[in-house]
Parts: sequence; C-alpha cells; structure tokens
Amino acid sequence: MGLFGFSKTSFSQTTPFKDTFAHYQRLRPIRFRLNNELVRRLSRDALNQGAKKIGILRGGTFVFENEDETSVLMDYCIYDVYRKGRNAVEQYLCDVPPDPDSDEVACLRAMQQATYALVAVLRVESGVGCHVRNLFTEETRLLVDIGLSETAQPGMVIATRLLDFGDFVATGGAALPLGILDKDELDAWQRKIRAGANDDRSDPAPLIRACLQRGASANIRYEEMHTQRRSDVGGSPPAGTSAQRRRALAKRLASKAATNQRCRCGSGKMYKNCCGKR
Repeated sequence: MGLFGFSKTSFSQTTPFKDTFAHYQRLRPIRFRLNNELVRRLSRDALNQGAKKIGILRGGTFVFENEDETSVLMDYCIYDVYRKGRNAVEQYLCDVPPDPDSDEVACLRAMQQATYALVAVLRVESGVGCHVRNLFTEETRLLVDIGLSETAQPGMVIATRLLDFGDFVATGGAALPLGILDKDELDAWQRKIRAGANDDRSDPAPLIRACLQRGASANIRYEEMHTQRRSDVGGSPPAGTSAQRRRALAKRLASKAATNQRCRCGSGKMYKNCCGKR
C-alpha cells in the first residue's frame, strides 16, 4: 500500500516533461492576464459574499491574518460566487468570447471546469512540479508548479483549485498547504469537504474556512525573483495579483469598514490614523 493506504503508483522515467513544461510556460502568462481581468471585474457585493462564506468578513469588516489571504478571497470569488447562474469565468466567456482555437480559450475552459480538492504529494519532479493524488477521486496527476518542485515533500497535503490541461494540472494560484497529515487527520479533512458537497457544484467554502482557521495561509510566502514571482509552496502567482497589488487590495478592502475602528496593530490609535495611512 502507498501513501495513506492508497495503492502505490509506478512512474515512468521517460515522461516527456520538457514538452509538458513548455506547454505550461506558454499558457502561464495568459492565465495571469485572465486572472487579473477577472479580479478587476469582481463587484464589491461579490467580494462581500465571498468573504462572508470563507470567514474573512467579520462584523462587516474584512479581516486578513496576512496579505496572502486576499489571494484566497479572490480565487474563491472568481470561481464560487455566482450572479445570475454564472461565476466570473462563465460571465467573461459570455462577455468577451475568445477565438475558439486560441490558447486563451484553452485557459478559460480549464478555469471553467476547475475543481477544488485536497491533494497529497507522491513524488517531486525537480524543476517541474510533483505527482499528486487527488484524495477525493484517488486520481494521480502531474501537477506542474516550479515552487512546489523546490519545496514540496512526499506526504504533504495541500488544499487547492486544480485546472486540468490534459497532460498536466496546475493550481489556481491560491493553494493552502496543510503539511504532512496522519491517517486520522486526513480522514477528518476529507469529511469536512464531503459534508459540504450537496451537488455537482460543490462549494469549497467549508474546507477553505477550516484551512484558514488552521493557519494554512501562514505557510505561504511569495517572493520577487528577477522579474517573476514564485511561491514557497506553489509557483503560480495567486489569483493573478502581484505582491504590491495584494497589499493595496488588502488595504482597500479593510479601510472602508475599519476606518473608524481601533487599529488591530495594538497602537490604540484609530485605524485611519495608524495602519490606514501606510
């Protein structure tokens, strides 16, 4: 038996990772551009709804434990907040139909069919990513992610959105690492998401909320490297936002509701006269 009692999987040593990685690199900037556009289109009402569902909106205030939680919020709002029966990806496909033969439509279709899952790392492929097992479908796939290829360990469990590009999967960019779990912990996490699976459009909010409460977002650190950013647990920039933009977004979301409240830094000053000035 393999990890967590699953059957062992044999891996080919001759897999053409070079072609797969070239495919990933070609699609990567398109995905980031689309994510930025989808974030720009999110309404304040959609952000409020998403923040409430994943436990970030408390008493009318956006409360972020760290700036990377804005990425988690954007990811959830893009995929799991619906208006008139459509999420942001589906609405974009209606508003701005892409060339049916373009890489853009390939990205949008993968985003449209994205699923949220718990995955366990089985084996790391240096400079490419890692083989993971979806702990709900038991399917094993190659997850292409440069950051994970540098930091992941066999047995690590990650909550993330998966975009399927055929020969590989990629994360949505707001992964939440849970670390290495024992069998009892893993069973408990699987029950969390299954408890919220009421239909084919399962809402991952309970799982995301539980991950945030565990402090999973504190296990992510994004760094500027040359002209690109990588993550210590995943190479995809979260929800298409740069570190500077995430800080600005967190400040903008918090400032409106928190401007007349005491600053959470403990200074005793009002927020607008303290961290709200930064």
